[in-house]
Amino acid sequence: MKAPEARLTIQRLIDEHHLRASILVNGKTVWSKDRILSNLDRIIKCERLYNLENQSKPPILSHYFYHFLSLVCGSSQHYDIHGWIHVYPTAEHLKKFFQRNEFGKSVLDWIPEQYTDARVIVEEIEMRLCPFASYMKAQEAAKSKRK
Repeated sequence: MKAPEARLTIQRLIDEHHLRASILVNGKTVWSKDRILSNLDRIIKCERLYNLENQSKPPILSHYFYHFLSLVCGSSQHYDIHGWIHVYPTAEHLKKFFQRNEFGKSVLDWIPEQYTDARVIVEEIEMRLCPFASYMKAQEAAKSKRK
């Protein structure tokens, strides 16, 4: 089995068995789709990445999702999670980041093809944050396949 296929299989097993351990393939973490999307859903529901009612409570953005953003998605760490949240405080800011990361590319375009686990997560994030844009992109892809 090649690394891109192995990454998807491992990701499925991580999510099926709710594993918290870090599993690496060729030195790169395989990410849990369920953990990141669950946190994203909470961010979308609250419309922000921090806890508005009580700032002494942990942020809504999980450390796991923060590491995904800073290690995979084309973002610097901004010193720590609180610095990242200061730059991208709302779900709308997060949406704009996925459309254009800190290197001027969409996050999906930033991630290399072989990191299939991360690409699957980002595709799902884009569908949740930008449903219309995702729909239009899918229509264009279907059109180009027919030609």
